Amino acid sequence: MIQILPPHIAERIAAGEVVERPASLVKELVENSLDAGAGAVSVEIRDGGLSLIRVADDGHGIGREELPLAVQRFATSKIGQLSDLDAIRTLGFRGEALAAIASVARLEILSRRRDELEGSHLLCLDGSRTVTAAASPAGTSVTVRDLFYNTPARRKFLKSPMREGQLVRQVVVRYALAYPDVAFRLLVNGRESFAAPPSPPLERLAAALGRESAGEMLPVRWAAADLRIEGFISAPTIGGPDRQGQHFFINGRPVRSGLLAVMLERPYAGRLPVSRRPLGVIHIWLDPHLVDVNVHPRKEEVRLSQERSIYGAVSRAVEEALVPYPVNESLASGYSWPFADQPFAPLSLREGGPAYITGGPQPLGQLQNAYIVAQGREGLLVVDQHAAHELVLYERLMAGGETHPLSPPIRIELTQREAELLTPFLPTLVDLGLELDSFGGNAFLLRTLPAALAGSHPHSLIDGLLGELPGCRALDPESVREKLAMKAACTSAIKAGDILSQPQMAELLNGLEAAWSPATCPHGRPAFVLLTTEELERRFMRR
Repeated sequence: MIQILPPHIAERIAAGEVVERPASLVKELVENSLDAGAGAVSVEIRDGGLSLIRVADDGHGIGREELPLAVQRFATSKIGQLSDLDAIRTLGFRGEALAAIASVARLEILSRRRDELEGSHLLCLDGSRTVTAAASPAGTSVTVRDLFYNTPARRKFLKSPMREGQLVRQVVVRYALAYPDVAFRLLVNGRESFAAPPSPPLERLAAALGRESAGEMLPVRWAAADLRIEGFISAPTIGGPDRQGQHFFINGRPVRSGLLAVMLERPYAGRLPVSRRPLGVIHIWLDPHLVDVNVHPRKEEVRLSQERSIYGAVSRAVEEALVPYPVNESLASGYSWPFADQPFAPLSLREGGPAYITGGPQPLGQLQNAYIVAQGREGLLVVDQHAAHELVLYERLMAGGETHPLSPPIRIELTQREAELLTPFLPTLVDLGLELDSFGGNAFLLRTLPAALAGSHPHSLIDGLLGELPGCRALDPESVREKLAMKAACTSAIKAGDILSQPQMAELLNGLEAAWSPATCPHGRPAFVLLTTEELERRFMRR
């Protein structure tokens, strides 16, 4: 039987499109602050944003008579008629965020316009709304408590508080890069995690990505007709293991686009090793009529009416900035350019080793970006790239050896519970090559990684290991070491779906050959299947 859902159910379903996790909530609130003309934005979270999120600004504020409207669906001051959707100039425009948040959390808003002597306080709780007079600085402060308290199933799918906090930090840093003239501050569990006063773009980049990286950045400037591209890209002297250091903005709006990433990376062919990805902060400015921002529930993707010209302009702008750096043909031969965004995982399996071993398995290609098809001594090999890489990494972690120093060390913010859980296992982690030092309170400094995991994401690695620690309490030290090595290998290994170049496939096969027995990953899955020449001949009736 078809029926119309009750409003309280429909509201929670709609909220799922906007409020996916604490980071998506922070994104919406920061956008509102920027749209309100804020010169300073402060973000505070506790427990990864589950118990508290507060975003405060010094923008133009909300009047008392309008405050109740702010939490109604489709109530917005940013568009008034259908034609306004064709040229959106603000970050927000749908009027859904606050209403969505109010349906899955306890929401408070404190606001005052600059021309008002007294502020207003709005409390939303279980569908009720109360507005009272209150003392308030000019601007708006939105406080969200107990996120998903009434939808416990949603809470179960969130990551650890540490990981959720990292995602919030990424959001704040992204908008700090987009708006260098606005001050940003992030507090995590009462400690300042990020602070950036208003500054020139390069100074803001240094605050967001580190001064060492900022010192290796090249300016990008390109213009034609009503299209302008500007920003910074990394010199080929540095690079990251993935695309985390790539930020794209269209008319001030952060966007995700695999094609923009490809256009940024293409000019680096022959200048940067294939296992590294350039850093970039690219601003694209064009007529708003050429951009459709209403194509994604969380406004993270856009549709461009002249995308070929725009994407080509990005590549030309980057190419011009890289002119002083000549192309090395031996590096260029390793590049393969996809037509769409694909995940990428670097390999670092044989430092200084040859890409191919004479007589060893020879890669022929990839099947469904998950299996490596190779010619072996005895026949045809089909290798599960994730299981094989996991096996190689596990064997190297258990063997011990060199570590990879992190300079500067990476600060890891934990909750009190996570810090108490981690501390007893610090010696085991050091034995595996992860040197963590207490840095006061619940913070730690990660100083080294195992050499085998040099290309890993440190925060994701620590987050994964934290998830294993509760099950390690009753184990003996060697079993703990094995369990943590297994998790570290699984977290850091390349995944099904990752596109690999020929040298990368050969490098993995080389590492697998050194760890040929046992031929299974630490979880017991086969790393490869061998179809012998004799079996092939039988199947083709040659025997």
